[in-house]
Amino acid sequence: MEIRKTRQDQRGVYRYEVNVPDGRGGYRKTYNTFKAGEDGVTEVLIQELHRMDDNWVNCNVRNGHPKLTPEEKGAKKEWEEAHPGERYPMNWNLSLDYLAGESDDEHADKSSVLARAGYDPFEEMEVSGEVLRLREIAATKMTDRQRQAYELIGLQEYTITEAAKIMGISVKVAKVHYDKAIDCIRKNF
Repeated sequence: MEIRKTRQDQRGVYRYEVNVPDGRGGYRKTYNTFKAGEDGVTEVLIQELHRMDDNWVNCNVRNGHPKLTPEEKGAKKEWEEAHPGERYPMNWNLSLDYLAGESDDEHADKSSVLARAGYDPFEEMEVSGEVLRLREIAATKMTDRQRQAYELIGLQEYTITEAAKIMGISVKVAKVHYDKAIDCIRKNF
């Protein structure tokens, strides 16, 4: 599925493509649409979904089109002058080999490229002992559903209705998971 930025005049709803079985062993393309005020969907949720799509598009465009060095810019300019009206051929397909540099060793270690690409925004932050204890309780004492409900409702401040929609469960069951997560924290903190 290709994600594109949604035009500003169409951002009152959030629409995304899904493939559903066609009954003949194949799939057909259809669209799901979220509208504010329906099924617990808020305008804030719709804005956040569009913001995430915009971020995805921006990151992929920026990362897929590396900046040219001054030498490459000069070569491009010369080529365009020699070939008026044509577009300069560019290979935007970046691979680990390209990013790691030229190497004759086919088994060269590319992990340094991946390590540089990874970014943990909390890496530089000092975390209090209480936060570390909460993380430990969530990781070791809660079920996956309790932890998910706690993160969505307690940390990310979604409503119970929004969290239930994200989790694919009823509002009542989402509340039960969240309440059990809070009880788990009270008992173990």
